[in-house]
Amino acid sequence: MLVAALFCIGCDSNGNSSCPAPTVTVDPETIPDGENTTSVSVQVHDPNPNLGRPVGTTLTAETGVFGDVHALETTYSCAHDVTGPVEICVEAIYEAPTDSASSAPLNEGELVGGKVEYLRRPHTFFFDVDDCRQSDCTVVECPGRKNVCPAIEELKATPQVIPDGSTSSMITVRASDPDSNPQPLSTMLIATRGSFQDANALDALYTCESGVGGPVEICVVASDGDPSCDQEECILVQCPGPLPENICPIIKELSATPVVVPPNEKTTTVEVQASDPDGKPLPLETILSAPTGIFGDRYAMVTEYTCGTPGPVEISVLATDGDEDCDKTRSITVQCPSTIPINLCPSLYVINAIPSTIAPGDTGTEIQTRAQDLDNGPLPFVIELNTLYGSFSEFEEVSNGVNAYYTCDRPGLIEICADVNDGACYESRCIDVTCPEL
Repeated sequence: MLVAALFCIGCDSNGNSSCPAPTVTVDPETIPDGENTTSVSVQVHDPNPNLGRPVGTTLTAETGVFGDVHALETTYSCAHDVTGPVEICVEAIYEAPTDSASSAPLNEGELVGGKVEYLRRPHTFFFDVDDCRQSDCTVVECPGRKNVCPAIEELKATPQVIPDGSTSSMITVRASDPDSNPQPLSTMLIATRGSFQDANALDALYTCESGVGGPVEICVVASDGDPSCDQEECILVQCPGPLPENICPIIKELSATPVVVPPNEKTTTVEVQASDPDGKPLPLETILSAPTGIFGDRYAMVTEYTCGTPGPVEISVLATDGDEDCDKTRSITVQCPSTIPINLCPSLYVINAIPSTIAPGDTGTEIQTRAQDLDNGPLPFVIELNTLYGSFSEFEEVSNGVNAYYTCDRPGLIEICADVNDGACYESRCIDVTCPEL
């Protein structure tokens, strides 16, 4: 059994912390056979509530994946080829100050050489706030027998082309779940138009929407209670009647071969089967996405996906014809092996303007950014500053960040954003700066 660990930067001589102290718990601690997921809760004690800086948390594990690494309530799923104890940890740091805290260190202004000069008040903290972090760890027991996902063996419509004078078709579903875990198998039918007599039945009567003809996408979702195991398949039914102004794209299938990536391998082939019956208003485009990992060509119908995280990874495709109301999405879950080195996304924890309200007579302000990347990969992180108005100059690389000088080109409230990117994932944060009349 692994032992929970505690790591502290910013402790006094008695071991008392001046930094936010996190605690992580899981429920259940031992995941039952046939299941794969546990609930994760994070609590944080902030010893400096008046500091004006929110506390950010990041969850990490050697294998497996979290629903949201920055959430206080989320889930953890074991990698498919991992059994036994896995240590999961949380780290807490101070994030960028709030607007009120950013402006608080300014004096009212002093007359220096005939010019009003705004000065920063000295900090009264005896520790480096930007390097203030604590960690807490716990252990979850991954089961020896994981959940086996359902399979859809058949989805058909009789008839598939509904003749004039009729409005209905019988939809037949055949699906199975080898282990009936964690819940009994259920199916649900979904249609872009029209209705079902019983959407959960294996033989369901479908009725076309009155007065609207053309192709209709009918899909079935098979579920065993584990969202990462949901299976979906679609077919087309042709309804009689006048065609709508725009027929939406149809995703027939999104697949990965293999769905379970073997140990010591990294890639799987992702294939999209999609079409747009009328090809308007724009030609069909498909876009693949995943929270981690890399696609050979995310716009291709067939491409290679390279794992970036050990454990279940949701791969999604967006099919669009240029009409946002017609956008279609589909997702599948690929199981990446525990032999894949986990990529920890960089965290941008400071973007600050000093001052955030630029004094009359001045034209700019200093921008400070700070970030961290615990694994320094797959590439060293890069911070980029951007804004719609004004410009940046005097760039200075410092430890874990970049400083720059922002110059206004118009008065009023201006949004300034910073992006941090490690080559596989990125994070963005923004602040507001008030520029004076020029």
